[in-house]
Amino acid sequence: MKMTLMKVLVVLVLCVVGLGFYRGWFAVSSHRGGAESNKVNINVTVDPDKMKKDTEKVKEKTTELTSKAAAEAKELGDQAKDNVKSDDE
Repeated sequence: MKMTLMKVLVVLVLCVVGLGFYRGWFAVSSHRGGAESNKVNINVTVDPDKMKKDTEKVKEKTTELTSKAAAEAKELGDQAKDNVKSDDE
């Protein structure tokens, strides 16, 4: 059970990292030290403003979709009530 949970968590982390690179939340750059040096500097840049902007877009879209689904469910419920009433008559 623990290994399954650990595998799921690893997959989730990899998905978030992959999505982050795809959406531009993270960027990797490198710089060589010089001709006489074998050192390479690797930098990871995180853009929290981009993350916040994307999060807000997701929240807005989710709210829009849940409102639409709730309205459609209410409409279907009203139709079902009307059908029950007409069957009773």
